[in-house]
Parts: sequence; structure tokens; C-alpha cells
Amino acid sequence: MARIQKSTVRPTRSRRSKVIKRLKIAGLLSLVVLSSGGIYASYYAQKQLDWAATVVPDLPSKMVILASEPSVILSHDGKILESMSTEFRKPVKLKDVPEVVKNATLAAEDKRFYSHQGVDYWAMGRAAVSTFTGKRTEGASTITMQIAKRVFTSTAKTMDRKVKDMALAIMIERELTKDQILELYLNQIYYGSGAYGISAAAEVYFGKKLDELTAAEAATLARCVRRPSEENPFIDERKALRNRDVVLKIMHDEGWITDKQYENAGRQAMALRKVDQNAKADRLAPYFCDYVKLWLKENMPEVDLSKGGFRLETTLDYALQKFAEKKVREMVSRNRRLKISTSAFVLLDNEGRILCMVGGPDYVKNQFNVITQGHRQPGSSFKPIVYATAFELGALNPGGSVSNEPFYQGTGSNRRLTRGGGKGGSVSIRTAIASSINTPAMWAAQEAGVDNVVQMAHQAFGIQSELPAVQTIALGADEVTPMEMAVAFSVFQSGGDRIEPFGVARVVGADGAAIRVNGPNFQRRQLSTTSAEGIDSCLRAVVTSGTGRAAGSVTNARGKTGTTSDNKDAWFCGYTDKYIGVGWVANEVKDSNGRTRYLPMNSYVMGGHVVAPMWASIVGHAQDVHGEDSRRISGGSREIVVKDEEPTPVEENAGTEIPVDVTTEVPSDASPDIPENNGNPAIDPGNPVIKKDNKPDAPRVAPVDDGGHVTFVEICSDTGMRASIYCPERVRKAFKVGKEPKSRCTAHRSPGG
Repeated sequence: MARIQKSTVRPTRSRRSKVIKRLKIAGLLSLVVLSSGGIYASYYAQKQLDWAATVVPDLPSKMVILASEPSVILSHDGKILESMSTEFRKPVKLKDVPEVVKNATLAAEDKRFYSHQGVDYWAMGRAAVSTFTGKRTEGASTITMQIAKRVFTSTAKTMDRKVKDMALAIMIERELTKDQILELYLNQIYYGSGAYGISAAAEVYFGKKLDELTAAEAATLARCVRRPSEENPFIDERKALRNRDVVLKIMHDEGWITDKQYENAGRQAMALRKVDQNAKADRLAPYFCDYVKLWLKENMPEVDLSKGGFRLETTLDYALQKFAEKKVREMVSRNRRLKISTSAFVLLDNEGRILCMVGGPDYVKNQFNVITQGHRQPGSSFKPIVYATAFELGALNPGGSVSNEPFYQGTGSNRRLTRGGGKGGSVSIRTAIASSINTPAMWAAQEAGVDNVVQMAHQAFGIQSELPAVQTIALGADEVTPMEMAVAFSVFQSGGDRIEPFGVARVVGADGAAIRVNGPNFQRRQLSTTSAEGIDSCLRAVVTSGTGRAAGSVTNARGKTGTTSDNKDAWFCGYTDKYIGVGWVANEVKDSNGRTRYLPMNSYVMGGHVVAPMWASIVGHAQDVHGEDSRRISGGSREIVVKDEEPTPVEENAGTEIPVDVTTEVPSDASPDIPENNGNPAIDPGNPVIKKDNKPDAPRVAPVDDGGHVTFVEICSDTGMRASIYCPERVRKAFKVGKEPKSRCTAHRSPGG
């Protein structure tokens, strides 16, 4: 029995010994790792301190540079559009700063300022805990570290920058006394609204001298420095009040104000100095400047323009901007009797540079930028996207025809006839677009599938606004912005590629080095060349013999008019070889509650009557100034000349019955030429769009028939088969109907195929 017990104990002791041995090894390894980490951390910290020791002596000269160089937005032709927070300074000696102001500053930013050596390790530990718990705290940057960040580093939230700030703060504290550092801070820090330094801030926000400030006002100013451009009392009074109360509580907890002072300060109303609301009117191209600053905030949040010294070099042509602003104002002034009260215009070049942006006729009265923020119904200017989708899916053929039979929307008691066209037979697509006939557009949307139109609008044409999949999308009933329409029409201008608009060419730092460079960005092959050129041909017909003839005087012009059924919006979206422009007008009014409403304009106000002439004036002026060579634009694509028709130009207002006499009988045995997708990348193979079948009684699409019964197909130059997007060289070639190639090219495939 004893031997049995002995044999069972020995393995247990053996396992225990192995565990202890492993723990010792793990402990030893941990000690080595921690020691190595400690050695490296010490080396890294010393290296940063050595670096800080070399740059801190430049502190006075750095301060002078920051004090004299505001951030600016520049036009492409060198005009200062806006100077960021023009500096207002009133230097003050620390002995002249009241105790309540100093205490408010310490409470807001660094209550242990006089007890640390530049770095508050207690606050850093508290901040680290908050990172894990999610509880908000007062922050860990000391006043000295904030000076270091403003002068030597940046606002980037990285560990390297934080360590550099700490090293700089330690070296600054070795060079200067506490009072010198606090005086430097109170005179140099930015408080928002152009005020640099506490004395300037007191005058800007409250119209007072420092010794006149109350505890509540001092607390309000002290907290402004954290987000001076967003949480100052002029911008967000409610947030400023909450910030003030936080500072007052700290002052009370630290014993810097009495119970009575704390209670009185908490009840004090925010009595701000009245400011001139028209001050922003001094800015040039203010809608564009707002757009640029919003872009900067979204794409480069680490750049703080309030620090000064930044230069934003933009694409704006200020000479063109002034001309466009004048034409927009004239449009409104001249047509008030037609109930036009607002207008907007944007012009891009063929590489996406924003050359001018007029978000409205009067920025002082309304800062809302219609170009980028205004979601409005585009009316018939949306029709080219519908037809392009039908081309891409093979539901219709460029150069072919589309049904003009009556089209009924809805079913049952909700069934109603689409007005504008519907006289029977068919009509050429070129005529349907040029004359802006509604019924063929509805048939085109049905042939393509409304869901497919929405998908193409988003993926190929770059429209980001929500587009409900409803039948009336064919008539532009869904809402988009003018900038989105400019991007969409770039697909037709470029032969299938889509441009990405940009307004900032370079962002330059205080040291003169570029920290961001932007250039043209094309999203390639969003639409097949065949489809893009087919629409391009139709848009040329719009300005030569259709509803947009008022724009026909512009060299190489193509475009599309748009008017909503209730006459609340009128558009012209167009382009030349060099420019893309979108113009818009409406009747904007404010109701008794200050809300913006859009009311109908005079029935005469249509895209072709009032917007196309404005478009022609601005784009024509751009050509006069910068030039654009005239070229022969055929009635068909850029490669093939198709004989011109003589469409009856009609306006696209869906609320008006439109007589159309340009119909063609469709042979009963006609079978349309239906090509495949043309390799369109916007149609996701993993989530294919489904072409919706026609209803049994739906009229068929007319075949391509150019008098000689031919059809045009894009083929691969190497194989002669139907081209795909992977074919290196493609050409359009005419074939007799029935003799055209049916199969896709098998010689050129995707890299993974």
C-alpha cells in the first residue's frame, strides 16, 4: 500500500516543479523585455530632450513669425480670397492681468501649473485611465506644452508629437520662469474670432478691458482656446456657457472664488459685444471659401488654420468668379417679375478644377451654398443618365429609336398618363433628347429598369444623393445637387471617364513646405465609349436644334435643359471640350418662421429660356479669356457622321401637354439590335442588375436603321469581335443588320480571368 502511495505522489511533485520552472523562465523573459523597453524609452526620451534643447532657443523668433503670418486662401491667379482670423493683438504684462483672469486660465487649462516642471504626470495618468474607461476628463496638456505645440509641432494626435511636446515643455521651463511662460501664453494663444491674446479677446467678445471682466466672463474666455473656431460664444453660445460653468466649478473647488461669487457667476447672462453681421461680406468668393474650409476639415483635420501661417492655394479663377457672380446677380435682378429670386452656377475644367462657384446671389443674406448643399429636382437634365443606362444594358441602341406610345404611370385608380409626347409610333433617341420629350424617357427607363438607372447614377455617374427607385426618375423627380450633375455630365464629356472635382491644389505650411498636393483624378471607364458618345451626340443636338439652342453660340457646346413640372426649378447642364458648367434658378422665399420654401416661378421660366443664356454667357466668357479651339462636332459620335434631323424643340415641363410630330412607324416584325453590357464596371458582376422584361403590350424598341439597314458596333481591332473593356484598341464600325458580330472578344480578358 505504501509503495502505491509513493508512486502516486512523485508525478504530482514532478508536474509542480515543471510549472514553477516555466514561471521562472517567463518571469525572467518579462524582466528582460521590460528592461529592454525601459532602456529604449530612456534613450528615446533623452534623444527628444537633446532635440528640444536645440530648438527652444528659437522660441522668440518663432513667435514673431506666428504673430505676423495669418492663414490665407488664395485663388489660382494669386488673389487673397480670405485671410483666416485677421490677427488682433493687445499685448499685456502679467502684472496687469487681474487675478481672476489668471486663475480662470489656470482652472481651464492647467491648475497645477506652478507645481510641475512642464509636464503634469498626474494629469497624464488620469487621461490614460479615461482612455480605458471612456470617462471625459480635463485633459493632460499643460500650458507650457500648448506653447510648444503652437510654436514647434502640430495638432496631429500622435504619440511622437506628444513626446516632442513634453520634451519641449521641459526645456522651455528650464529657459523661462513660470511667470514668463504664463505671460507668453496669455499674449500669444488664439481665442477665436481673430483675437490673439487675452486682452484682445476681452475686447472682441465683451467690449471690455481686462480689469473690467467678471469671473463669468474670464471663465468664458479661458475655455475658448480649446476649440477657438467652433466653441467661442459667437459661434456656439450654448456650448460656451457649458464650458464657462466647468471652469467656474474648478475655480470654486480650488478656492479661487467664494461660494457667493460662484453662485453669482453661474447666474450671469452672456452679454456679448454686438458684432457686424456683414463682416463676412468682405471675403471674396465666400461660398467657395466655405467649401474649401469644409473640405479641409473633412480631409485634413490636423490642420488648424487659427494657428496662422497656412496657405491654401486653390483652383479658383477669380476673374471668372467675379464675372459669374455678376451674371448670377443680373439673372435674379432682371427676372424678378418672373418670380426668380435665386440662382447658382458652378464651372469646372475638363480635369475637375473648380474655376468658379456661386452658391447664391447674396452671401450676406443667405450663406446656404446651393451648389454643394442644395438638393433640388433636376427635371429633364437627368434624362441623359436614363438613356445612357439603357444603352449600357442593351435595352436601347445609340442612333436608334424609342417608343413614343402613351405611357401610363401607376396602376388601377392611380393610373395616369405621362404628359409630353405619347403620340404613338417611335421617335429617334436623338430627337427625344434634343426636344426633351417625356414619354420616350419613361419608356427608356422601363426598358432599362428603374433599379438599374439608380445603380448607374450612383456607381457610374458619381451621384451620392439618395435616389428613390420610382418611375418618375426618368423625368428628374429625385433630388440631386448641381455639383453632382456637373460630375455626372463629365462622363459624357470625357467619353466614359468620370472626373472628381477639387478646389484645393496645395496646402502649404508655415515653413513654406507643401503638406498636401491635389491634382486631377479620373475614375476610368465608368461608361462605354459607345454609350458616352451616343449621349454626347444627342446633347449636341440639344443646343443646335433642340430646347437648349440659347447655348448654341458657345464653341463646342453640348448640354441639356431641365425644368420641373411645377416650375420650381430650372436648369442647364452642359459642357464644351474644355469646361463643364451647371446653372440653376428658383423662387426662394422665407416664411414667417424663417424657414426656406421654394414656390413656382412664372410658366415662361424654363431651362432653355433663362438658364441656358446665363450658361452661354459665363462659359462663352471663359472661352474668350482662356481660349478653346473650335472643332467639327458631327451629328453622330466623334467618329461617325449621322444626318441631322429637324426635331421640333419643345420644353421639358412635365405638366404641359407637348405636341410631337416627329414619330416613326415601327414595323411589326422589327427586332432591335441589343448589345451586351459593354463591360460597364458600374454594373457589379457579383450583384448583377436584371433587365426587366417588357409587358406583353409594351411597344418594342425600334431597330437601328440609317436608310441602309446598318447598325454600329464597337469591336476589338485585333479580333473583330465585340469589344470588351479589356481590349486595348476599339473602333466603331458599321454592319448590315444581322451581320454584326455577336460574341465578345475572347483574346483579351481581365488579369485574373
